[in-house]
This record gives sequence, structure tokens and C-alpha cells, in this order.
Amino acid sequence: MSLAGVGQGLQGAEMSLSETNLIPKNISLWDESMLWSDQLSVSSGLGYNNNVWLSAFHPHRSAFVVNDLDWVFIRLPLDGWQVTGSVSVEDTRFWHEAGTPSEDSLLARVKVVRELAHGWQAGWEVRGLYEKQVLDVSLQTDLPYAVLVEGESFTAQPSLRKDWNGGGWLQLEMPVSRWWLASPLDDDWEFGPVLTAGHDFGARSEITLSYSATYQDHNAWQTVQFVNGNDGPGFGPQKLVIFQQQTELAWWQYWDAHQRWRSSTGLVFADLTDNGNGFFNEDQYQVIQDLRWQTADWLIKGAADLTYEAYPVQWTGSPNGQTLWRDLWDLSGAVERRLYKGLKVYAKLDYQRAISNYYGNAGDYQAVTVSGGLRWEF
Repeated sequence: MSLAGVGQGLQGAEMSLSETNLIPKNISLWDESMLWSDQLSVSSGLGYNNNVWLSAFHPHRSAFVVNDLDWVFIRLPLDGWQVTGSVSVEDTRFWHEAGTPSEDSLLARVKVVRELAHGWQAGWEVRGLYEKQVLDVSLQTDLPYAVLVEGESFTAQPSLRKDWNGGGWLQLEMPVSRWWLASPLDDDWEFGPVLTAGHDFGARSEITLSYSATYQDHNAWQTVQFVNGNDGPGFGPQKLVIFQQQTELAWWQYWDAHQRWRSSTGLVFADLTDNGNGFFNEDQYQVIQDLRWQTADWLIKGAADLTYEAYPVQWTGSPNGQTLWRDLWDLSGAVERRLYKGLKVYAKLDYQRAISNYYGNAGDYQAVTVSGGLRWEF
């Protein structure tokens, strides 16, 4: 199970939980085992990646072995207290020299929600993340488009939600994150509000509209003073601060009475502005589409993530002085089949592509990853 899959699974579980407080407040049920449930799954498989480092000219190819562990737990809110959480670990070991011997990730999450009177809910979520991944980033003046990102983060996120009769709701979250990242990236603080309005159409559909405003305060990186001309880029005296505004419209829908077909669609616009002369400014447009068909024995799903990035100040290196733009594609598919009780077999395919106007196609690449293996659920 991927990190995104864990989050989607928990979100669906939270939406299906009853909001009825059935137990008097003076009775403590924290030790009542019937309110707690969990699921543990482990998987092991083999795969092949034809461009581990996301290189434009010299792809590193390698087979790999991948092992995953996912644990999800839920506490029913019969006394007004709801708890959800997950731990997800993934370890990938490459067989050949690919620029890094491995990629690893660990995500742990716990959320506690207290139901209040008149449709109000107060929540508190904490998340911890460790990541060692080759990722496509475009931030620093002399930074390649793909780097080995290694570091960890901790997030604390209080929230307040109001539900109305008829399915409408409004939620305010205030996440604060601290990132510790190895070179060539930089440590930073990220904080800012997230406001989401939504409407639940029973158990079949939900539509949400969210807005977030995030400050990214860097420890060591400085603003960029020069971005063009013979002098090339230089750095200013101020520490870099990036302000990001993001708006997202999301819709998920079950398409049949047995809830076998489900789709989710997301439209995202993000605007990034720095406190210098705009070298890090960016406009981002993103479309995310997911479709899945699931029965007791089968799971077939596909996803498309299409992103357009425009950098109004960054130079492409070409003589005509064009500013940088990029198209990023991430297309994936997976099939899973139950063999016996909790034993399943799976196969995955992922295709990544970047297209840009960077001089000499230095920012372009494509990568294909295939994998397959066994998963045990307990």
C-alpha cells in the first residue's frame, strides 16, 4: 500500500464513522477493545526502473527488491472520542549502481477528534515523516532537476469543524511543520491556515473546495538578486521566505449501488512568491484523476497526475531569453488479486515524464517503473 493509499483509506474510514454519541460522558471506554480495530499488511516484490535518477541524458537502470509494511488503526467515537492513525514503511533496494543504493520512507500519523455540541468537532493531528527518495525538484539556481532528498519532518495540526444538517460542513486547520533536510536542500519551517468547505451527498459522493496560505521560512537559503545577464545568479542578504497560496477543488464519487466503481478528481492552482526579486516565483496548474474498480477479490485502479509549471523569472539558458515552463506527467496503474484469505498478488506500472523549454532539453526526462509481488493482510 502506498503512502497516498493509506491516507485515502483513513479518509474513507473517517467519513463512514457515526457521529452519534451513544455513551454517557461519565463512562470511560478508552480500554474497551470492541471500539478499537486495526489492519496490518506486509508486502514483498521485485521490480525494474529504467531511469532511477530521472536523468535527461544518462539514465541509470536497475532492478530492485521492495518491501512494505502498513498498519492502520481506528477507534469508533461512541463516547465522542475518535482516533485514527497509520504507520507506513517502504524500503527499496537497487541491485545495480543507480546513484543511490536505496530509497526509503517512513510515515506515522495519529489524529484525535472530539465531538462537541451542535455539530462541532475539535481535532489534533501529528505526523512524522522520514524520506530518502530521488525526487524532481526545481528550487535552487545551481540545483539539478532531480536530487536525492533525504530528511525528516514533524507536523502538528489542530483543526475545528462545523457540520450542518443536509451534508454541508466547514473546517479550519492550522498545520505547523518543521523540515530537517540534507544538502543540497535546506531546513525550513512551514505554517499557515487551511480552510475547507465541503458537502457530503450521503455515502456516494463528496465535493470539497479548499484554500491554504503557507509560509516557508528557510534556515540558510538566501534570496536571489540576479537571474539574467552576464553576471549570472547571485544571492542577497535576506533569508529566503516563500509564500504559497493554493486552491483545490476535489470531487469523489461512487458510480454504482454496490460501490465497486469509484472516481476522484482534483483541480489545483498554486501561486508561489518569494521575498526577493521573484526567482522562486511559480504558477502551478494541476489535474489529478483516479479511477478504481474493487470487489472482494479484485482491485484494478489507474491514476493520472498532470502538472504545468510556469516560472516567470527563471531563465531557460537559451539566447532568446525565454522564461522557464515545464509539463510533468505521472501515469500509473495497478492490479491486485486475492489468492487465499489475506494473501494477494499485485502488479504495478508507473510512467513519469517531464517536458520543458530548458535550453538543450536539460530538464526533460522519462522513467518507467514496473513491479509485482505478494501482499499479506492480517
